[in-house]
Formats: sequence, structure tokens, C-alpha cells
Amino acid sequence: MNYVDDLVTLLPELILAALVLVIITTDLFLSRPNKWILTPLTVGGLILAGAACVVVWDINETVYSGFYIVDDLSVFLKAATIVIGILSALFAPGYLAVRRIPLGEFNMILVTALIGMCVLASSSDLITLFLGLELMTMPSYLLTGLHKTDRYSNEGGLKYFLLGSFASAILLFGIAWVYGLTGTTNVAEIAAALTGQMSPALLVAIGFLTVGATFKIAAVPFHYWTPDAYQGAPTPITGFLSVGPKLGAFALLIRVFAEALEPLRADWLAIFVVLTVLTMTLGNVVAMTQLNVKRMLAYSSIAHTGYIMVGIAAFANTTDPEVAAQGIESVLFYLLGYAVMNIAAFAVVGMLQRDTTRFGGLNSFAGLASRAPMRAAAMAILMLSLTGIPPTVGFFAKLYVLLAAVEAGLAWLAVIVVLNAALAAFYYLRVIVYMYMRDPEPDPAPLESSGFGSLALGLSVAAVLALGIFPGAILTLVEVSAASLF
Repeated sequence: MNYVDDLVTLLPELILAALVLVIITTDLFLSRPNKWILTPLTVGGLILAGAACVVVWDINETVYSGFYIVDDLSVFLKAATIVIGILSALFAPGYLAVRRIPLGEFNMILVTALIGMCVLASSSDLITLFLGLELMTMPSYLLTGLHKTDRYSNEGGLKYFLLGSFASAILLFGIAWVYGLTGTTNVAEIAAALTGQMSPALLVAIGFLTVGATFKIAAVPFHYWTPDAYQGAPTPITGFLSVGPKLGAFALLIRVFAEALEPLRADWLAIFVVLTVLTMTLGNVVAMTQLNVKRMLAYSSIAHTGYIMVGIAAFANTTDPEVAAQGIESVLFYLLGYAVMNIAAFAVVGMLQRDTTRFGGLNSFAGLASRAPMRAAAMAILMLSLTGIPPTVGFFAKLYVLLAAVEAGLAWLAVIVVLNAALAAFYYLRVIVYMYMRDPEPDPAPLESSGFGSLALGLSVAAVLALGIFPGAILTLVEVSAASLF
């Protein structure tokens, strides 16, 4: 491909980069009452980047001397990234305005993080992969501590930054080991250089890569930063942090483990399965004890990480390409469905936090059905979807993961997923009980009623139901995307 064609493959990333400059420039000339214009401007730019994903679909080319790949898998992940960005941009304005958090800064940092996620999705070299990871996580640190006058936000941002920096260093050390052993950082060349024979040096390299990568997805035991970072961050930002960096980190896992280390999958499978079981179980058990809904959702996001990891385990436990592809497909579908429902659930929590002295406890949801029936109905649908009850996307996502595990010969792991889903039902349905079966507080908190937030909530709930009832179109895209690896 020539230089111009190479630029075409980067169209979504170029549009996002231009959008960052437009947001910064426009913010300089807007008076405070007109800052709301930044939201439709950001959403419009993101929609344009989403349209660019359609343009680059089915290109399936490796560009820039093998450092960057634009295949159907990367384009699907970029499209999911842009969906997350649109919802985050719509949910945030009302919450940020009450706390006087600059909207321009938020939108600029958000879009920068999205660029990092897109780079991660298209990385075909460990160097590009690391650059994309840092481009995603550095803005995430800033977003966590964006509420500068809130000590919880400062604490969460500091913990996330310190632990995230250690994890990045460990991951980089693993990359250095792989380069030393194979003489290359190119993903395809690493896979070709590995003979399938494990050595002590390779074991060390895989250990470093596993620790660094699983920290980014908040897998147990590398999850300790998650509750404090999620609770401290402004709630709409927490919604983004719970799904955006997770999608980017799973893109990293797919590129490193399902591509570069694919010849050694029988060797890293065991530790991956152990981490999967620990992650989903501990996340659910601790979430059951939480009375703060925001913190409960933080721990439940750890459990969902475990569910998604089942798809990676299914990929590694089979030699049948079709079954392996089904494992990757389940990961992609779960990531998209989880992103839509979880970011909206955090947004509802944020809508109940207009009073800045309240922190999203269960009592704030008491009697919500009588005060705001539409918000309560939306939250109920989201809780049912997170539980995995039909006809929501959460049910189909879990079913797809279970089928992948069974087909790959991991029926016992599928049983553990079902048992954990039963545990999760307790704390998700408890929120519904409070909304519909408890009397409101004597002085209930006022509800945030941003038009942008209401629009995004309606779109999210519609998507949760549509993807659960009519998953066919997305499944077709998922199958084509996963096929890029085989």
C-alpha cells in the first residue's frame, strides 16, 4: 500500500485526533453558559469516527512496516470503543456541571483515551501495543482524579496511577524478555519463533506479561486499585473506566495471548483458568457485602472480567479452529453488551447524586419507582441484564460464554459461571427491591435531569433489549471479526 492508502486505514484515529484539537480550540472561545455545546460537538465527532470504521471495514491489511494492522477484529473493537465514548460524553455533562468540573477538559481527555484504545486494537507489534496501552491509561489516571476538590477522587487517581505504573513496568519487562528470546517484537513473528516448547526463560516472560495484562483488566489478585479508583472517580467517569480500559485491555490480551503466544496456549491455560475462577468468585462474594451501589458495581465489574476471561480460556483449551473462534467471539460480544449496560448503570447512580453530600448508598434508591418511574424501570432492566436474565443482552452474553466453554471441554468452568451468576442475582435484584418495595427516604435526593443523560439512558436500555432479542446482526459482525485471527 502507498502512503495515502496507509493514511486511509488510520481514518478513525485521525478523526479522533482532530476532534481533540477541535474540542480544545472551541473550549477556549466558549463562555461558561455555552459550554454545553461541547457535548454535541464531541458526540458528532465520535459519530463521524464511527462512520470511518465502516470505511475501513474489510481492508484487512498490515501497514507501517508491520507495526499496525487494520483487520475486522480491530475495526469491531474500534466501533465498540466509539459507542462507549458516545455514551460517556452524553452521560457526563449534568453530573460535571453540578460539581463545576470543566466539561472541555473531560471531553478532551476522554477522546484521547479512546485513541489509545483504538491503537491497542490495531497493534501488531508489542511496541505499538505498549504505546497504545499508555495512551489509554494515562488519560484514565487523569479522569479518575478529575474532581480536584474531592479527596476521594484524588486518592483514587493516585492509587490508580501508582499501581498502574508498576503494572506497566512489569508488562514492559515481559516485552523485553520476549524480544530477548525471539529477537522480534512483531506479533506474527513471535508466534512463528515459538516452537511450542516451554523453557524457564519463556515461563518468566509469560509471567511478567500475565501480571501486567491482568492488572489492566482488574483480574484477581491484581484488582486492589479498582474499588477505590471507581468509587473516587466522578460517577459517569467510573462508568467509562469500568468498560473502556477493560475493552482496551482485552484487546491487548487477544493480541498477546491469542496471537503472539498462541503456540504456547496449553502452557498458559492453567494459570489463566485459575485467575478466571478467582476473579469471578471474589468479585461476586465481595459485591454481596456492599451497601454502596457504586462500590457494589465496582466489585461486580471484577466478576464480569472473570466471565469474559472464560472466552479466552475456551480459546486456549481446544485445537479446533471453529471452537477457538467461538471463544474469541464470546469475548467480543460480551465486551460490547457489558459496555452498554454497565456504563448506563453507573449513569443512573450518578443521576441520584445531584446532592454532592450523598454517595449512592442503597437507601438513595428506596422508593425510586414512585419518584421517577422511568429511571427506576431503566435501572431495573439494567440490573436484570447484569444478572443475566432474558430477554436482555446480559443473558445472551453469558449464554454465549457458557456455550464456548462447554464446546471447548470446560463444562466444569461453565458450572462455576452459573453458580457465580446466581450469587450475583442477590445484589443486583436487591437494588430492584429497594426501588419498588421500599419507602423513599424522608428527604430524598433530587434527581439530575440532563437532556443528554436521559437520551443516552434511553438509547442504552433500547440497546440492551435489542441486543438480547435480536443479536443476529451483531453476531455476524462478531464472527467475521474473530475470523481475522484464524
